[in-house]
Amino acid sequence: MESEGEPQSVLQSPALRLSLVGCIPIVVLTLWLVSIPHDHVWRDDTIVLLKTYAALALSFLGGIRFGLAVATDETDQRLALTATAIPVLMAWIAVTLSEPGSFALLAVAFAAQGAWDSIAAHRGAAPAWFGRMRVPLTGFVVVMMVAAFLATA
Repeated sequence: MESEGEPQSVLQSPALRLSLVGCIPIVVLTLWLVSIPHDHVWRDDTIVLLKTYAALALSFLGGIRFGLAVATDETDQRLALTATAIPVLMAWIAVTLSEPGSFALLAVAFAAQGAWDSIAAHRGAAPAWFGRMRVPLTGFVVVMMVAAFLATA
């Protein structure tokens, strides 16, 4: 994920590794959910675990943006700082919704967060490597949320 002429950050590789490890529960739970029958004894628990983990991950992404906003300490960051509350609010709403609506909201919220992160990196408000890392990870998580949506529809 290193661009020509851009030095690699010491955080880039660990951030990518941790992000990939963080995707493991989403993959495992989604694949399990789509493969089990609707009357499986663990289906409801699988849905709760997936929805809750995805909501926590979305909240974490909002926290990353909060950290970026406060690090600059500029007055034009007030709106960005306020907007960092949106991911956690969307996550909270998603946890309270029934399926498949919860997974639809999570898919849209992850897509919006990924776009916001990518745009921020493009504008220099986040490291360029962060934006490049977030695009494929966002696409992957959105696909998983759509799969969960279809499995619960």
